[in-house]
Amino acid sequence: MYRLLAAFALLLVSSPLFAQLNEADTTHWQYRLTATGIILGGNLNDFVASGRAELAHNAPQWGVFSGTSYAYKNREHEVIADDITSRTILYYGQRRRVYPFLLATAVKSLRRGIDFQYQVGPGLSYRLLADRHNFLRIGGAITYESSRYEGTAFDNYTGMGHVINKTRLLTFVAGSQVLQGGRLRLVYELNWQPSLQTNNTRIVGLAGVELPVGRYVALRGNLEYIYENVVLANRSTYDLLLTFGMTITNIFRHVKVEEIEED
Repeated sequence: MYRLLAAFALLLVSSPLFAQLNEADTTHWQYRLTATGIILGGNLNDFVASGRAELAHNAPQWGVFSGTSYAYKNREHEVIADDITSRTILYYGQRRRVYPFLLATAVKSLRRGIDFQYQVGPGLSYRLLADRHNFLRIGGAITYESSRYEGTAFDNYTGMGHVINKTRLLTFVAGSQVLQGGRLRLVYELNWQPSLQTNNTRIVGLAGVELPVGRYVALRGNLEYIYENVVLANRSTYDLLLTFGMTITNIFRHVKVEEIEED
């Protein structure tokens, strides 16, 4: 229990991703800090912690989002997951229904054997819905990705080097809903990332349920999923992480969403 509390404290005070903050919101600064985890003892000694730090700034004509997530897992005193993912998105004209963005991500993953991976490219987003209680958007991007792995033997890939470069098509749906008169909040994002050159597909999903217990604090249940068919030999093609904890955010306050300009 002490390990879990210490991890929560560290993640909550650490300011650096999916299920984004609402860029249509007129609140100039938005933030969300989430710490979730689980600990098992006895016959199975597992300790899992997951943390996310998100920060967004919305100016009238442009916006920026930066999010960093961290996952740690210790099984029988052996570290088997020590992963960090950072994502930054620059928007222009984000108060319109259709607007462009530039995406950049960086990943380091012990469980997937990735020493370093980066992805960058332009995209276009279309907002389907935006009001005080609901936010839903879809979009796509063309990105260049470079991944440096710990080894050179892969499943579903015939190359022999430890670096794989590719161009991806990234499509996504993301949103949030406030239910039960503000007593429950759902956040989610799902994206599909096929390679344009080879059979190399990635699927990433995040779903969270937040139960506000104060103006800035909510209890949180978190589900994270990632699938990739090209992995190092003898590694699983998917990871699933279900954790529980808390969120600190300023988005539970009463805020306005600007009228969206129709293109």
